[in-house]
Amino acid sequence: MEYFSKLNFYFLIIFFLALLFPFLFLKFIHPILKQVIEKKNKNLFKNLVKLRFFYTLGYILSPLILLLTLNNTSMIGNDLEKFTYIIKKVSGIWIIVSLSILLNKLLTALNDTFKKNEFFIKYPVNSYLQLIKLIIVIITAIFSICYALNLSPWGILSGVGALGAILLLVFKDTILGLIASIQVYGGKLLQEGDWIELKDLNIDGEVMEVGLHRVKVKAWDNTITTFPTAKFLEYTFKNWRGMQESGGRRIKRKIILSISSIKFINENFLKELSHLVLLKDYLKNKNIELKEANASLVNEDINRRSLTNLGCFRIYIKNYLEKHPKIRQDMTLLVRQLPINQYGLPIEIYAFTNTTKWKEYEDIQSDIFDHILASIHYFELEAYQEPSSKDLKSLISNLK
Repeated sequence: MEYFSKLNFYFLIIFFLALLFPFLFLKFIHPILKQVIEKKNKNLFKNLVKLRFFYTLGYILSPLILLLTLNNTSMIGNDLEKFTYIIKKVSGIWIIVSLSILLNKLLTALNDTFKKNEFFIKYPVNSYLQLIKLIIVIITAIFSICYALNLSPWGILSGVGALGAILLLVFKDTILGLIASIQVYGGKLLQEGDWIELKDLNIDGEVMEVGLHRVKVKAWDNTITTFPTAKFLEYTFKNWRGMQESGGRRIKRKIILSISSIKFINENFLKELSHLVLLKDYLKNKNIELKEANASLVNEDINRRSLTNLGCFRIYIKNYLEKHPKIRQDMTLLVRQLPINQYGLPIEIYAFTNTTKWKEYEDIQSDIFDHILASIHYFELEAYQEPSSKDLKSLISNLK
């Protein structure tokens, strides 16, 4: 009781008002302010409310009132000098830390707002804001320590050059991440929503977030992988954005034909193929061309030009793809022979679907190759495959 007797009446009033004012602000003013902001169609203000920005603002009022009051020592008795000194230091540090928290929440709200803006989504806003947050934390720590110890913060800040080596060592990953994010975004190598493939790190999925330190990728099995942004400067990666923007996804697949099944077409076989709608015009024009070319040659001459089942099959596939409603006709379309290897002759289909959606793309590609594989035998060709146990048993039984 003897200690509290030293407190004058004015200090008690100010102290309790300082404690009461934030309560009144949070109880009455904050709900009204929240309702007014939520009615406005402004994403930034809505994000601030979601992050309880104005709620945090109320907690600054108590130390602010106390600090402003205690600075006027004429209103407070000199016998309370030690007590008021402690209150002033605690209040000042409280204000510095609270302002840092408010700035952090403001930057977070800005980041959430920019994510929904098509213009800012192309730039590393998140990386820059994270760097600013880091600088705010460092400045907050310096000012808090200096205020508590009655030191000049400018003296410490002026000596940052001497601490440069230490800062570079401590924040090495942060600096590398910042440089990497600037290069990645500056060169438009990566942005949120891109489908990337980084084989060295076994990463294949959609970019969810590009931060100052790390990139977050959601794989196709819904697992999430995070890795340093600087890895994009170390490894080669594939970005499928160009494919997505073009509106067509590439089909590049081959089938291998047995060389022993390739042959010239005789008259009977030619009549059978003439019934195919996709080959009618080709066979008609080709026959005229061959008759003119072979007019001066003897029938048995090997130099005579003739149709082959392989050539007709290749033209059939090409015409089939050109008539296919889900194949882009304004993009590259090829049916070509690849070099012969030990397995046979590869025939590659190179075309683009009219969609980039994975499921639809796989369905289109499967339907096309279902048809091609089923039509091989019509041309008396054979697809190569490794002998199975059934084939070996059949061979052994035939030898017996």
